[in-house]
Amino acid sequence: MSRSSEQIEALKKRVAKVTSWYHAIDLGDGVMTPGVFQVKSFLPEYGIPDQLDGQRVLDVGASSGFFACEMDRRGAAEVVALDLPGWGDHDWTPRYRADFESKSAEERAYIDDITMRAGFDLVVESMGCKNVRKHEAQIYELSPETVGMFDYVFCGSMLMHVRDPILGIQAMRSVLKPTGRMTVTIAMTLPDTDDSLARFVGDWDQCNWWQMSPRCLDRILKCCDLEVLDERNTFTLTNVDGSFQDPTYVVHARPRQR
Repeated sequence: MSRSSEQIEALKKRVAKVTSWYHAIDLGDGVMTPGVFQVKSFLPEYGIPDQLDGQRVLDVGASSGFFACEMDRRGAAEVVALDLPGWGDHDWTPRYRADFESKSAEERAYIDDITMRAGFDLVVESMGCKNVRKHEAQIYELSPETVGMFDYVFCGSMLMHVRDPILGIQAMRSVLKPTGRMTVTIAMTLPDTDDSLARFVGDWDQCNWWQMSPRCLDRILKCCDLEVLDERNTFTLTNVDGSFQDPTYVVHARPRQR
């Protein structure tokens, strides 16, 4: 990727206009998005297949688009990046939803664009990810009829943001081919014990709902007709300045053979 000095300055200005970034992504030519997590530094921890040649991939909760573009780089024939249509489509509490919906239509549209679309669109375009396409829907709406079937499904640390993570996993399972593979990660805020523990952490003004132990996630996956593979991993994800540490659990699964 080679850009002129004028193109580099134009790209920097576009990045600066997006005020909501989650992933810190190197766009080349010294241009970096100002995200919270530079996930590239931790990529080996996720156990994503090195080669995805010819595979159809689903990235659930795509956010700024880092993982979708990485899977495109690894040869995926198509990457469907699932994210919500708008900010109001999160699993908000009634009180927060009423507060959000009291804003003008213009303000809501601006929030939707700046938080849900602008960063992702910029990254996919500037990285030249030709095989990535966005699908806007809630995780619960996944079905073979709406998105088809996938060889690989990736869900990175987003299950705590849905009220019903079990229904979310069932929906992902429904679009996984019989020969497919799924990778799920969670923030490991609960210690792993013999008990399958989940903790409610909801509050009226945010959409963080559930934290769970690794054992709990494993049992949910099995309950949803998935076979948990012996390829688990735990690591500590840190933000770009090292001030926040997020212990993370990575588990891989495949459809249980009946």
